[in-house]
Amino acid sequence: MNQVKQGLLRVMDVEVISAVWRDGHISLRDKNEKVIQQTGTILLATGFKSSMPGKDWLTPVIRSHDLRCAECGYPIVSQSLQWGPGLYVTGALAELEMGPIFRNISGARQAAERIVNSL
Repeated sequence: MNQVKQGLLRVMDVEVISAVWRDGHISLRDKNEKVIQQTGTILLATGFKSSMPGKDWLTPVIRSHDLRCAECGYPIVSQSLQWGPGLYVTGALAELEMGPIFRNISGARQAAERIVNSL
């Protein structure tokens, strides 16, 4: 963060749709083809939105089956990742129980172990 303060590094949280390499510079463009940044070096990191996936279709299911959720909307599940009778979750929906690791392959393996061991 010291490099940010010194103006040597710029941290941006944007969605890049395209990149064009020309004359030793990279132009990053948004969905409207507007140049977001032009530079010679780019460091990229992928990520995910912190909102619950599938919220639009899950909300009616949550209501109709009286499934427990935290104030943030994420499922409150057991240690075995059970959300309701015969209903188990993995991935982002298991985050409150196990953290963000559940969004990747290692987390999927751990979820599978928990679920299988509980059956």
